[in-house]
Amino acid sequence: MACYKRRKKRSRKTKWVIALVCILCVLTLLFVYYFKVVTPIVVTLSQEKVRSFSTVLISQSVEEVMLTGDVRYEDLVDVKLNSANEIVMINTNSVEINRLVRQVTNLVQTRLDAINNTEIFIALGTFTGIPFLYGLGPDIAVQLIPVGSVNTRFSSNFTSAGINQTLHRLYFVISLTVGMVLPANTQNVVVDFEVQISESIIVGKIPEILLNGQKIS
Repeated sequence: MACYKRRKKRSRKTKWVIALVCILCVLTLLFVYYFKVVTPIVVTLSQEKVRSFSTVLISQSVEEVMLTGDVRYEDLVDVKLNSANEIVMINTNSVEINRLVRQVTNLVQTRLDAINNTEIFIALGTFTGIPFLYGLGPDIAVQLIPVGSVNTRFSSNFTSAGINQTLHRLYFVISLTVGMVLPANTQNVVVDFEVQISESIIVGKIPEILLNGQKIS
């Protein structure tokens, strides 16, 4: 009888060990599945979401700054001619340009900071990682916590627009770095965006232009 009880006790203990091992195996598989299948899907969709709202945010901010200031090409650039009506120098108005750069940077940063938790919705079937199930099933909300920084610089370029005509474009180059705080994951997304702010056709022979004292062939 005592021997039977000991065997029964060992059998019960073995069952508990087997059950515990099975539970640990299932948890390990779920853990691996989450990081190998679910996380890449969430990261990819989150990056697309961040790029989408960043593009809109930057465009709206630049448009607001430019419309509010009613900025014209003549406000940003001074074209100097010689006695033969040839262009000898193009000076940019660094004070005005720096002011615009600061305004755009501050406005983009303010709007970025104002974004609290952002939700993206992913269909349940997408989490399986099986292509033909993508987009199927109820939507699951995933929280994004976007935090980031903005860097803005001014640039310009010259392109030929015909005989003795040159098109001069002015634009902002805005780099927005957004850190996404995802469940059990953190990712950085860099969005580079060029926004043209003004352009003008410069008429006259331009073999060589001096832009702020620097030669541009």
